[in-house]
Formats: sequence, structure tokens, C-alpha cells
Amino acid sequence: MTNNSEDNNSNNSNNSNNKKITVVGHIALDYIFNVEELPKPNTSVQIPTAKKYYGGAACNVAVGVAKLGVNSEIISCVGTDMKSSGYSNYLKNFGIITSGVFHSEEEETPKAWIFTDKNHNQMTFFLWGAAKHYSEIAVPAFDGNIVHLATGDAKYNVKCAEYLDNLKKDENNKNNNILISFDPGQDLPQYTKEDMIKMIDCVDFMFMNHYEYERVLNLIDKDLKYLTNKIPVLVITYGKDGSIIYSKNNKIDIPAYPTNAIDPTGAGDSYRAGFLTAYLKGNDLYNCGRVASCMASFVVEKVGCQTNLPTWDELLERLNSF
Repeated sequence: MTNNSEDNNSNNSNNSNNKKITVVGHIALDYIFNVEELPKPNTSVQIPTAKKYYGGAACNVAVGVAKLGVNSEIISCVGTDMKSSGYSNYLKNFGIITSGVFHSEEEETPKAWIFTDKNHNQMTFFLWGAAKHYSEIAVPAFDGNIVHLATGDAKYNVKCAEYLDNLKKDENNKNNNILISFDPGQDLPQYTKEDMIKMIDCVDFMFMNHYEYERVLNLIDKDLKYLTNKIPVLVITYGKDGSIIYSKNNKIDIPAYPTNAIDPTGAGDSYRAGFLTAYLKGNDLYNCGRVASCMASFVVEKVGCQTNLPTWDELLERLNSF
């Protein structure tokens, strides 16, 4: 970053101590496997010993935000094994606010079995489990600065987005300046065309990888110009080829940070955590993208979405050496 940006970071870092990002969506237990190639139908493939990791796209973002020093909250649905897995205490130790987490007494915490081939193509099998209870929980009275709607229940995300959008229109509500962030992720097939258009109409930030971007355009039968006219900040990631930020007719190219990538799982979630945290710390969009890219570079160096998350100081040290 430039000296001016570093000064901005310093000046805004203390201010960000009182700010909060709330993340809505999955808490999950991940089982991650690296394989030579993804299995074809009616075949089998050998895998290494199974190892459990803490994950879930929403919780990956929430933990990433907390690690970077900003107040973090998670709204989610978990099951009977949340405490026995150690995940509850893990989140408590990070200081993440979990009062909005629904605990099912019947279902397991959602689980993901993630297979990655040598070209970093992935296939995921997801156990919905306690996530079926989203229909039973009310939309919370959000406070804070940003609400990030991650992978989870599409209908619940639409409810949250519409509620927050209505807050913006209420001049008498003290929380009418909350920004809405959205990442459809691998739950994109849950969204109908009507759902997706509603989300696009409401959000301030939207994050997608390039595969999801193409699927969204096909789903809503629109083009890039439609998205950029509707969404103040649109971010599309391209893996090792970096990312592009579209805002107010501006196109900002962000390079991928060079690193020794071991496993790509969770890179996108860490990108979002880094971007939104940098935004709250007062960075412009270009530096938000650089912070996000650098954040992702840490995560891909080890297996597990939360295994190698940096602190803000660690991130800046690497970023300023690039």
C-alpha cells in the first residue's frame, strides 16, 4: 500500500474497533480431500485419512473478520454436535457473537465433504442437517455496519436483504445505514430468478467467482451492464488470475498474490473477509481488493478454510512486501 493508504489504515484502525460485521449462513464441519482426479460416475477413488476442519462459508468469513480485529457476529443453524466438536468453544475464544445461532436438538451440524483435484477443480457433498431450521428463525434486528449474506438458506437471505433494504428507506431508524453484502456461492441453485433479482436490487456488495457470475447472468437473463447499474460494488474472482471490481462505471483489476497454493478451499471466503474488513478500516476499493487477495494467499497455503488466517498486522507485512 502507499504511505497515504497506510496512514489511512492507522487512522481508521482504531475507529474500526467499534464496528461490526454480521455474517448470515452456514456453520459447517468440513472434511477436505485432495485427489488426483475427481471420480467419474460408477467409479471409486482412493482418499487419504479423513480429518475434520472447522468451516462453513459464513463462519469462514466471520472468523476471518475476527482474526483481522473487527467485531464479528454469526447468524446460523447448528446441531447436536456443535459443542462436542469443539466448534462452540472455538468461536467463543475468537470473541464471535453467537447469540443469533439456532441450536437444533434433533439434527447434526451441517457437514461438507470437499474433494479437490490436482488442477484445483472441486466437488462438494453437503449435509444440510440443522440448516433446515432457517425457516423457523426470525430475521434479527440487525445492528452494526455490514451484514454479509453468505451461503445458507436462499429464502432466508432474501428475507434478510429485504428487511435491511427497508431499513435504509426508514429515515427514522438509527440502523438505516447498514450495508448489505451478498455471496450466493455454491448455494446458487437454490435461488429462483425472482429471488436473485430481489437480492441484486437490495445489496451494496456482491461477490462471485467467475463460474457463479456466468450462472447468475444465465439465471436472470441479463448482462454485466445490468449488474453494474444495480450493484454499487460488484466483485468477480478468477482464482490465480486475480479479481475484478466494478463500481460506478469503473473497472479495477486486482492481481492474485503470488503464493504456494496447497488447497484452494476457503480462498473466496477469506477474500470476502479481507475485503469487507479493509472497507470498514477506510480503504479505497483498490486497496480493499489487494487486502482481500493477500488474505486469500494465506488460506490456500494450508489445508482448511480457517487453518492459516492472518492477523491484520501479519497481512499488512506481507502486503507491503509485494
